Amino acid sequence: MNSNGYARMVLGVFTCLFSSLLHAEPVLVLGGFINESNAATHLRRVEARLNDQGVLSQISLKGAPFYRVIVPIKGRPIEPLKQRARDAGFEGVWTWETDLATPQLPKTQLAKQAPSIQEPPQAPRETSFARLSLAPVAEPSQPKRSPRAQTNISGYLKTYGVIQDSVTNDFFEIDTIYQAQNSGRLMVESFTDRMVFQFHYELSPLSVSRSVGGDLQAFNIVGDSYRVSDLKTSLISDAGSKTQLYQNLDRLNIQLQLDAGDLTVGRQAIAFGAARFINPIDVFLPFDVRTFNTEYRTGVDAIRFQRPWGELGEVDFGLVLGSDADQATSAAFVQVRNNMGGRDFNFSLIEYAQQTLIGGGVQSELGDLGFWLEAAYVDGDSDYARVSTGLDYAFQEHIFGMIEYHYNGAGRQNPDHYLSLYQTTPYQRGGVFLLGENYLIPSISVQVSPLLSVALMSIVNLSDQSAYTSIAAEYNVAENFYMDFGLYLFSGKDLGLSPGQTLMLGSEYGANPNLFYSSLRWYF
Repeated sequence: MNSNGYARMVLGVFTCLFSSLLHAEPVLVLGGFINESNAATHLRRVEARLNDQGVLSQISLKGAPFYRVIVPIKGRPIEPLKQRARDAGFEGVWTWETDLATPQLPKTQLAKQAPSIQEPPQAPRETSFARLSLAPVAEPSQPKRSPRAQTNISGYLKTYGVIQDSVTNDFFEIDTIYQAQNSGRLMVESFTDRMVFQFHYELSPLSVSRSVGGDLQAFNIVGDSYRVSDLKTSLISDAGSKTQLYQNLDRLNIQLQLDAGDLTVGRQAIAFGAARFINPIDVFLPFDVRTFNTEYRTGVDAIRFQRPWGELGEVDFGLVLGSDADQATSAAFVQVRNNMGGRDFNFSLIEYAQQTLIGGGVQSELGDLGFWLEAAYVDGDSDYARVSTGLDYAFQEHIFGMIEYHYNGAGRQNPDHYLSLYQTTPYQRGGVFLLGENYLIPSISVQVSPLLSVALMSIVNLSDQSAYTSIAAEYNVAENFYMDFGLYLFSGKDLGLSPGQTLMLGSEYGANPNLFYSSLRWYF
């Protein structure tokens, strides 16, 4: 797309937007629960990760008590708070108007005094583990707020202890590797009447028992993709060192609250899609599913405008800038979201890397099942399609299951061709990381107690019969303090030689060593 194409794309959408919608002072809803104890546990998690005051609200849903975890807006800009919640790992974030003058006190010592909330029409299906991405609700005019700035300082400290299994095959012998992967994140957010400033900086020291040839895949190290310019990523450049130190200026942006919508300029998180595991529409630095530290989405440099549309919709469009803001490394996007007939719909058009992506998705219900479908078609050097569809179901109030099928048209059925895929545009610039064509992804989560949760997830490559399985547990040790345990298991054919005596993968996951990790997380 040339520069005129970018301009026409952005200006064309802008001119389609009409009359300003009025804004309101809603609350932010971050989860709904049948069980009161589970709701209280989630409340503590929300407060720890957001460093914000949350409340627990009891409503009546179909004649039975139902508990919502909410965060009062208190005159603050809505979209930055919603984005901060999404960045913190809370996917099912939505807004609703409430009467804060009528308090209610749920019958638990863990709960706080809570407001009563009027039940919205066509209320979404909610469970203790649901991850619904609901369209934002249009809000009426906000009361006048003080022009005095409010600044919030928060962050976290994390440490991961990792044991990577030894590797023994016909080509390599690698002893067990012990790793200490640490991360400290400082977050500063300042709010005025109609402006938000956001700054996030992360420092990540890593130590290993033996030198490795590159970055550790299990830990997300940010490169310079979709960034105009950046700090030097590695502060210790000695490739043979057993100690590495990485830095990441992950957020640096200003958001203006305009009557027509929200304009955000600078480094920010941008994510697309409604699927639970693999998002075909998501092309801007998605996480590999094997990454440990996925709490905050990697920031990209962008100019973004989000405009309410109708009562339940939003138009979102902008430019994502690459190295030196060069056209060849930059991208443009338009995304439209709305709710019709109780179903959430989204449509996306993205221009990137001389390719055009057209995609869309829907979230709905099938009886007691939650349903989603997301598809994308990419027109470029090699045309391909990607599709994700799945179901979720609450077996009991504390047991939640999901299953997703993913078709990856950019991949291959024959493992002989896997290694060559890394040099293609979908894998270098298009957010694709799976190598095969057909995948089945089952998952189950269990809230064992109010403080302990366990999750099991597997990605099965149906083309080569290999699999990656993750077993994870989270324990809330104390306020703002968490402990995690996890096991990554891999199965499938190991490395082999092609007829031309070239090293090749026997399967996608077979050559990966198993690993175990434990972690401590503290939020301030």
